[in-house]
Amino acid sequence: DQTGKEVRKVDFDESIFGEKVLTKTLHQVVVAYGRNQRQGTHSTKTRSEVSGSRRKMWKQKGTGRARAGDKRPPHWRGGGMAHGPRPKDYYSRIPARLRHTALKSALLSKFRDGEVKVLDGVSLEAPQTKVVAGFLKGAIEKGSTLFALGQADENFYLSARNIQRTKVKVVREVNAYDIMRHGNLVLTMEALEALKAGVPVGGKDAE
Repeated sequence: DQTGKEVRKVDFDESIFGEKVLTKTLHQVVVAYGRNQRQGTHSTKTRSEVSGSRRKMWKQKGTGRARAGDKRPPHWRGGGMAHGPRPKDYYSRIPARLRHTALKSALLSKFRDGEVKVLDGVSLEAPQTKVVAGFLKGAIEKGSTLFALGQADENFYLSARNIQRTKVKVVREVNAYDIMRHGNLVLTMEALEALKAGVPVGGKDAE
């Protein structure tokens, strides 16, 4: 229930997700999800991009100093960066079939490891953080938690958003990366029924 107490056990045939966890496929997809969330905006300036004069600092001979050109070479303070990071697109497309296979393996892994809880009924008339916090305290021993709801619930989302290491998503938007990134998975009864019915889940390649 909403206090985290065990009211009853729910029978669920985990074999609908497959016979075994496909670790290689799961790893491949989770890494791809992580790459797709990178912005790739890291950038440094080369010597040609650093602002400043290109005038030779001093004459070639007669000063007793080492010869030098302008003031922007990489080994000078304030100069350009040699072989520094440049903007890069890390996006890699994840085929739908591979994405769904990885999601099934992620769900199967959670069920077999006993890291799935079922929340019977979510009814919040207004945002109440203490209700969600109370459930987590009573039902979750440790680790981060992902709530998968049957349908969008603004009050539940607002109640959980200020709790550290807790995320709320609609079950149809849950993907393998979300599941493996959190130690615990909490499904509402509606979300569990959606999984049984085979409702398409697994969001796009990146959030």
